[in-house]
Amino acid sequence: MTDVLIVGAGPTGLTLACDLTRRGIACRIVEQAAAPAAGSRGFTLKPRSLEALDDLGVADRILAAGDIRGWLRFHLGTEPLFDLRLPPVPADLSRPYPNPVALPQWRTESILRDRLAELGGKVEFGRGLTGFDADDEGVTATLEGGERVRARYLVAADGGRSLVRRTLGLPFTGSTTEDMRALIADVRIDGLDRGSGTHLWVTADGHMLAARPIPHADTWQVVTSLEPGQEGDLGTVRRALAGRTGRADLQASDPAWLSTWRYNLRMVERYRVGRVLLAGDAAHVHSPFGGHGMNTGIQDAYNLGWKLALVIQGAARAELLDTYEAERLPVAREILADSDRRLKGRVPPRAIRPVLRLILKSAMARQQRRTRHDHPVYRTGPLTRHLTGRRGRVRAGDVAPDAPVMLDGRQTRLFDLLRGPHFTALTFGADPGLTDPRVRAYTVVREGQAGLVDTTGHLHRMYGGRPGTTVLIRPDGYIGLMADTPAEPADYLRRL
Repeated sequence: MTDVLIVGAGPTGLTLACDLTRRGIACRIVEQAAAPAAGSRGFTLKPRSLEALDDLGVADRILAAGDIRGWLRFHLGTEPLFDLRLPPVPADLSRPYPNPVALPQWRTESILRDRLAELGGKVEFGRGLTGFDADDEGVTATLEGGERVRARYLVAADGGRSLVRRTLGLPFTGSTTEDMRALIADVRIDGLDRGSGTHLWVTADGHMLAARPIPHADTWQVVTSLEPGQEGDLGTVRRALAGRTGRADLQASDPAWLSTWRYNLRMVERYRVGRVLLAGDAAHVHSPFGGHGMNTGIQDAYNLGWKLALVIQGAARAELLDTYEAERLPVAREILADSDRRLKGRVPPRAIRPVLRLILKSAMARQQRRTRHDHPVYRTGPLTRHLTGRRGRVRAGDVAPDAPVMLDGRQTRLFDLLRGPHFTALTFGADPGLTDPRVRAYTVVREGQAGLVDTTGHLHRMYGGRPGTTVLIRPDGYIGLMADTPAEPADYLRRL
């Protein structure tokens, strides 16, 4: 018997497997495909996902393999309209990963598989799920080849066509627009300037073509809208390049991967059915506009991992798993709405070009800046308690900010102290008085005093930290509680 059976080895399943394995939870991760996926697919890792991957120990590898420049050259028809080059934002005291990272999904998955192997786990390829039965004590799953696996919990990370979701009979409500399709391909393009970053062409009839250079490779990810009934192949890419760019010198070749995408906007209304939970595309699918897909799945898994671990270890009641849906479902609903708004905000075909240049460039710059600050919050969630007046810049339900600190004479980061399976308590100028084994507790002090030294005063400013204020940070880096006395965290932890 295993504690958790994870179905699907994309970024969602791999994030969960890494998180559970490092917490000492026995899990298996099975994948129907016989080998790792090769396509670029999801391409952008957002700052909050990078913070989660920092906790899992792979953010440095992601940064080394990716690109943070985010440059864009926009073409209206065959003519360039503007270049958008927002310089990368320097890391600050609060956020060490302020810039999205461009990285093909196959590379993200490879890095996570390597990390899982370091933790002692592995992906079982060619072992797809064929069926399962659930009861009050666990789940009995059948894998390809006939093996039957007994698990305490099953997590569906098996994508938009999830067998688990369909077996449960969960409605996947929303819409599918059959005549709105696109081809996504990884190809070589000769003649296109990689130094300009992503190229985007929008034609007068509303069609589009995007070409994004894949970091540390000589290939591009190409996305091109398809006519009704049109098939997606290398010939389609070549015709789109010639027709939508107006350039005969661009030559596409050597396709490494091609896939046809259709417009889906769907989600479930339940993330948990007894011992079965859904995450990532198994729970919600939407357009690629906004770069939400892979990030939402990673953050689903990161929210779920610590809760599953505490329940399995007997350190929390099973009802804690209900908070996964309560926190993540509203995020998915808002992401679907944002993705839909971005898709419908395509270029008006007959707009006046000088005005359009100003409007579009400004709008796209705002979107890039918003992406840099894309940190979902749980301020109204069931695990959020704010018992003090608002004195600082952050509140319970927000992501805890990073800060440089000194501990036992050693310079470190708050994020380094948060890393791992524990809660973290910060009490300003007082002894936290917490003996709960799930918690690492620190007294936050000014320079020259004994305790966790706030070397820049940053934590005091962010939390409005007057003496006695206690901040309880969850294992996923969110602030669960801000209170006036150390007694409140003990009550919060008992409620788990």
